[in-house]
Formats: sequence, structure tokens, C-alpha cells
Amino acid sequence: MRTRVWGLVGLWAVVVIAVGAHVAGAATGKREDDQQIRALQTRLATAVSARDLNSVMKEYVPGNELFVFDSDLPRQHTGWESFKKDWGNFVNSAEDVKYDVQDLGITVVGNAAFSHHLAHMVWTSTKDGSHHEQLLSMTDAYRKIDGKWLIVLEHFSIPVVDGKAVFVAWPKNH
Repeated sequence: MRTRVWGLVGLWAVVVIAVGAHVAGAATGKREDDQQIRALQTRLATAVSARDLNSVMKEYVPGNELFVFDSDLPRQHTGWESFKKDWGNFVNSAEDVKYDVQDLGITVVGNAAFSHHLAHMVWTSTKDGSHHEQLLSMTDAYRKIDGKWLIVLEHFSIPVVDGKAVFVAWPKNH
């Protein structure tokens, strides 16, 4: 009987260790995914600031799977090529660009993730030297494809007050 009890205790210990290792592994995996998405957003901000179109577009899923609701016209882009053209228009018309990601929140569920953040952009127009600033509310959806996180959906928004866009409206708690 004692052998049987100790055998069950040993089996229970193995189960507890295995479940604990699985839970710890899942938590570690989520932390790594979170870190990878934060690194993606940092690379994206650096690429936009450098006006490096090719590096910007490396963070988005290629092909027609990409969908973007934009802050400019046209309001939406379907596909990588359409959005690359839009980013190209920006990088070719701006200089002294500074792009900063603030208040980044990330949720990871398996091979899908979502994030929200404020994107603060400041730049000078190459056309007339005018200075511009925008604070965009951003929502991104990601998929992990071949071990790499890529943006598959992006939504830019700008607050509206009395029917007019407010390009720089910081949250009250900021």
C-alpha cells in the first residue's frame, strides 16, 4: 500500500511539474511575443523617422491580406502595394520627420495580437517648409507568420471636435 501511495504522490508531482512548466512556458512565450511586437513598433517608428520606405513596409504583411483605415484620403487601403504607395507619398513630401510611439498596450492570443497606442508625428513639408504635427490614435492587428509578427490590419484615427479634426489632442491623463 505504501508503495502505491508513494507512486501516486510521485505521479501527482510529475503532473504538477508538467502543468507548471506549461503555464510558465506560455507566460514566457507571451512575454517574448510582447517584446517582439514592441520591437516591431520601435523599428517602424525608426523607419518612419528615417523616411525609409522599404523598412517601413517590412513590418506589414505582403499581398492583399493587409487592410488599413487611414487618417488621409483615401480612407482605406486594401493590400500592401496600395499602402506602400500611401507611405511613399508621405516620405517623399516630408523631411525632419519624428515619429514616436507612446502608451503601447499589447494583447497576444496565440498567433494573433492586437495593440493600441498614440503615434506622435512631427515633420516639415518639402513643398513649402511648413511644420506639421499629428497625434494619431492607432490600433494594429498582427499575425505571427513563420515566426515573425506582421501588421495585418491598421486603423488610424484623429479626434473630431465640433465637426473638425483636432490633430494634436493629448489625453487628459498624459
